Amino acid sequence: MSDLRLKDASRPTAKKGKPSDPLRETREQLEQADQLRQRGQLEQARAICEPLVVRYSDYFGALHTLGLIYADQDNYPMALGLLVRAAMHNPRSWMTLTALSGVYLGLGAREMAAHTLEQARQIEPNEVSVLMTLGGIYIEEREYELAQNAFGEALALEPKLKLAATGLATCCAHLGQYAEAAKILEGFIKRGIRSLDLLSGLNLLPQSIVSVDVLKELDKLVAGKAKGKDKDKVDFEVSVAFIRAAFLDHAGRYADAWEQLVPANRTLFNQEDAQRLSQNQQTSLTWLRDSPKKAKVIGGGGGGKTISLFILAPSRSGKTTLETLLGALDGVRHGYENPIVENAVQGAFQSAGLLTSRLFEALPPQFHPLARDIYLEELARRAGSARVFTNTHPAHIHNASRMAAAFPNMRFIFIKRILEDTVLRIYMRKYRRGNVYSYDLKSAHEHVIWYHQMIDLLTERLGDRARIIHYEEMVTDPAGALREAADLCGLPMTDGPLPPIGDDRGCAEPYRELMAAELKS
Repeated sequence: MSDLRLKDASRPTAKKGKPSDPLRETREQLEQADQLRQRGQLEQARAICEPLVVRYSDYFGALHTLGLIYADQDNYPMALGLLVRAAMHNPRSWMTLTALSGVYLGLGAREMAAHTLEQARQIEPNEVSVLMTLGGIYIEEREYELAQNAFGEALALEPKLKLAATGLATCCAHLGQYAEAAKILEGFIKRGIRSLDLLSGLNLLPQSIVSVDVLKELDKLVAGKAKGKDKDKVDFEVSVAFIRAAFLDHAGRYADAWEQLVPANRTLFNQEDAQRLSQNQQTSLTWLRDSPKKAKVIGGGGGGKTISLFILAPSRSGKTTLETLLGALDGVRHGYENPIVENAVQGAFQSAGLLTSRLFEALPPQFHPLARDIYLEELARRAGSARVFTNTHPAHIHNASRMAAAFPNMRFIFIKRILEDTVLRIYMRKYRRGNVYSYDLKSAHEHVIWYHQMIDLLTERLGDRARIIHYEEMVTDPAGALREAADLCGLPMTDGPLPPIGDDRGCAEPYRELMAAELKS
């Protein structure tokens, strides 16, 4: 929020004992406080601002600046009150609204952050900082079309802004617009502008459409970084290793790729985090085994007509491939890994006056109807007129049975892929967050086995509301896989052409001996 300094201070209200020239002196004090804040001297800045706010309760400039100081100190509750008061006195300040949205983000209120930023956008539609923050929020909510619009506007205003380019390319990639994403990223690289974000973006695309020599560009990037100081040197080196491994793999240099992967994964792996995850997984498996053989179906009306289709599988198993195929059917809207369930559960906790949580298993059953109502409201907003709304968040495997009992019109497609292929592709991925099992081959192996056990139990309990599709069969017969999904959701099968999908079958074969040795180590 350091760039949100005020350009004009609001006129303070005069009080008894005021200085001879209160406008000039308070303005000078405010400027001094903001300069201290910009230099990171937050306590000194706060010491100047707080008396101004106490003395002049409607001094917009002091409220705004003190709110920024507390936000910079990560004291979001204090920052919230000050910035709300500042916005109350000057509701047309896009800077205050933008700062307020940052505080909402810090407090985990993404919906309020987006709403507040949209207000700022209406006031100052060409402010890049507003557009960039808004795009980031929409990506977190998996609203990729909205994020694409925000990043596109930001890039149009500042064509050299790399963060806008990578954000836009990320949206294009998730929307299946791979050629457009490659064009955006490669455009910067061909102009001699390179960064880890740009090359990481190319790593997320089908490598057959990448025209630049990423390995050479990585060498240039590493050479340039070696000349300077990098506070995040380890993370940079690990990220480079994952990107290099992916393109070495694509070039058929499997041994070289493996040499990059093993040390990079060992650097990131945390044994304690992996053990906690394993315990949670076993808890979910035990609960499901002990649950009734058939999951109950929610009773009553008010369910709406939209089907929630959850496509669940371990990471790198083909969820996105099936979701892409489903786009060929009329009436399907992609939801990607959207947080709609977590939002509904959190809203239920809050509306019930309980401690806030996003864990479905922690929500008392008597409040499930409350979560259902919130879920259906958000589903209607996101799905629009679509008959089927997809969700590919793999963590929902833990609560699929609970979800099926609490929410109406749920369908599930589980995807299984050959174990070794799945584990390899997990091991080759550097995740932005979570997936702590992925950085150790044994942990990844155990995770996929556990996930398949959950799939088998859930398929038995969900009955005709669930299907299993195998990745290998989907690749060889995409029409057959699509027909199975259409039948599950009651949609007519298309007669038109199907979108192209990749073929990653047998990817682990060249690594079989290397993987076996690592598993034994």
